Amino acid sequence: MTIKDLITEKKKAADSIPLLAEHDSPSVRSYTSLKDNDLLPLLRSVRTGCAGMQRNITTHNGSPCRLFGGESIKFLSTDDAIKAGLMKPEDMFNENYDKLSAINQAYFQDGFYLGIPSKYQGERMINILHTGDRDFNVRNLYSIGSNSSARILENFVVTGNTSVSQGTVIRIGENSSLDYFLLEDEENTELSYLERTIVMERYSTLKIHHLSLPGKKSISRFRIIQEGEHVESGYYGAALGKKQEHLDLEVFTDHRGVHGKNDTAFKGILGGKSSLIFRGFIRIAEKALNTESFLMANLLLLTKEAVGNALPVLEIFNGEVKAKHGESVSNISEEQLMYLMSRGLNPREAKKAVIEGFISPIIYPLPEDISRKYLQIVEEVIGDD
Repeated sequence: MTIKDLITEKKKAADSIPLLAEHDSPSVRSYTSLKDNDLLPLLRSVRTGCAGMQRNITTHNGSPCRLFGGESIKFLSTDDAIKAGLMKPEDMFNENYDKLSAINQAYFQDGFYLGIPSKYQGERMINILHTGDRDFNVRNLYSIGSNSSARILENFVVTGNTSVSQGTVIRIGENSSLDYFLLEDEENTELSYLERTIVMERYSTLKIHHLSLPGKKSISRFRIIQEGEHVESGYYGAALGKKQEHLDLEVFTDHRGVHGKNDTAFKGILGGKSSLIFRGFIRIAEKALNTESFLMANLLLLTKEAVGNALPVLEIFNGEVKAKHGESVSNISEEQLMYLMSRGLNPREAKKAVIEGFISPIIYPLPEDISRKYLQIVEEVIGDD
């Protein structure tokens, strides 16, 4: 199929999906209020071009700008990658699972291809900086060859009251590993939709480290598809709400091969009038024998006005598995604060110590400069409380 044929097919699907669909399960019900006007900027976004040459891999309003170095990595627009035979059009698409996913796949205006060759053993972090100051709707493809090891850091910074949509398919080849760091700074967006679909072949490994500063309405989707056997994945995420931000986050792990392993851990800290819904899905297919999959989500509310929900879903179609989940939504314990204050800390220092202890399992495995920046934001949350 050509890219035009695929887009035509996707547009028909996008136009037919209702904005707010009814679901049998409360765990897949829509918890983020959307109107038709919220979607119009994504339908009308245009290709804008690059803002200028910058360091590392940079995109601006979705348009690819430059490659960070002269290595064997390929970085070019999706149009050029298709013409060069580096990718097939269908590689960048996946199943439509809601209205925003369908719109991203049907109405995207730009995007890029990142190709990491087989047997790549890059010790250097691949840094991707996404910037934006206007509405845009883009779709990307990352392809990691077999027997490779890569580390990718994406920093997503959007300014202005914009609506953005960015979907990316990441394909990890056989016997390859990916450490993937994603930092979202979308405090100024009206509507943000971010989708990552990761397809894993046999004997591949994946670690996702995700930090989010949501905007007015932020919707983030992670789909981890374990296609092959002996695949291992992990998602470790954290989100901070300071004022009136809203985050709708879904992490879905789909086990399809035997001897798969997965670990999902999420921490949310909510101050002001911010709100968050976390949905963790684990699906273990009938043929996915000897699978081990675990899910944990903890939300910490700093104010009476903050709202948090954590919803787990486990769909298990065979008996030879190990799977469990745990969720909690709580406030800071007065007993904890009193104990720390009795040891000489003032109220603010005691509160900071509790929050840092809560979030440390997620942020301390990160590179030092990233964890330090996030702890500074934690102090801002305490200050706004």
